[in-house]
Amino acid sequence: MKSSTPLVATTGGLKLGGSTTFLLNLGRAFRERGLTLPIICLSEDNEMAADFSQANIPVRIVPRRKLIYEDRLQLAYSEIAALQPPAVLACLGSDSFEVLRALPQGVVRLGVIQSDDPAPYQMARHFAPWLDAMVGVSEVIQRQLAKEPFANRMRIEYIPYGINFAAERIRPVRDSNQPVRIIYVGRMIEIQKRVSRLFELAGILASRGEKFEFTFAGSGPELAAGKEMLKGLANARFLGDVPNAEIGALLRANDVFVLLSDYEGLPLSLLEAMSEGLAPVVSDLESGMREMVTTETGIRVPVGDVPAAADAISLLAREPARLAAISAAASEFVRQRFSAQSMAEKYLRLASDLATGEPDWSTTAAVPAPLLVARPWLYRGWARRARRILKRVTSPA
Repeated sequence: MKSSTPLVATTGGLKLGGSTTFLLNLGRAFRERGLTLPIICLSEDNEMAADFSQANIPVRIVPRRKLIYEDRLQLAYSEIAALQPPAVLACLGSDSFEVLRALPQGVVRLGVIQSDDPAPYQMARHFAPWLDAMVGVSEVIQRQLAKEPFANRMRIEYIPYGINFAAERIRPVRDSNQPVRIIYVGRMIEIQKRVSRLFELAGILASRGEKFEFTFAGSGPELAAGKEMLKGLANARFLGDVPNAEIGALLRANDVFVLLSDYEGLPLSLLEAMSEGLAPVVSDLESGMREMVTTETGIRVPVGDVPAAADAISLLAREPARLAAISAAASEFVRQRFSAQSMAEKYLRLASDLATGEPDWSTTAAVPAPLLVARPWLYRGWARRARRILKRVTSPA
């Protein structure tokens, strides 16, 4: 593709987490190629704004508070039309997929599924008529997409996340007389991540007399509960949000990465931790975990079995040589297979393969009523005009 903007990404929000870091890594890889990845964010949520700015990745915010739904989509379309990209990638949420419906013929429409749970697959079914390809970030997600009725009408691809690696280093063998250093990096939420299991894990290790330090990096609704539950443990610390640029150094200061989720896609935090040589102790999930964590590269435990996770950490604490072997194998595995440049190359190739001609861009687009609403009549004609007036009256200046 000759354009310096071969792809634009749309997303419902840029909250701290894997889906946002995915776009940050992809944008950085584009920059290394002399390309630009503009991001259209359909809300004011941009918790990693400083990271995107530092990486010189343009983010255009479409305000949720001041515009009705249809006008937000119209503004998003206008932003994309000004760039006239050959392809658009819907990243997160139905809002980002709705934008695809307004695009002219000839624009390659891509969607990505980042979590192996029913909701994203259901969304893909709804928006399938407006998609040229769906991407799964794990092999499990790709296989599930390939089973869907829409699979015979579009291309299904496996493109795993990629990360920008820091310089590789040899980790010294841990002194078994020192505390084992454990870290969780991610949203402090109960849905999916089940952070209450991590708080329970810290309590079990403490009750066993294990020497450990447990670091929690991230924010969310369960942060206060975690602090309260572990307030008696001096060796548990909560850092809140950590800038992306500081994550690498934080990981290098730890030994074990723990993630006890109910479901995942391909956890970016897991890739980052393994690339830095941390030994992962994770839920035995089909998507992401089994692809990444083998007996050589970490330890999987049954979903919800917190005592088993404590046993795994105690084992690694007692056997520094085994921890060192897992550390080396985990780092080598990720660095060989999951680079951001490889990810960028696959997205560029996919968009190029599906390109059919020059789209006919207009300055405005007809925005239909959204698909996933209970009362679509509210998004048409006089009801749309009434909502627009009401929004202007009630929105803060």
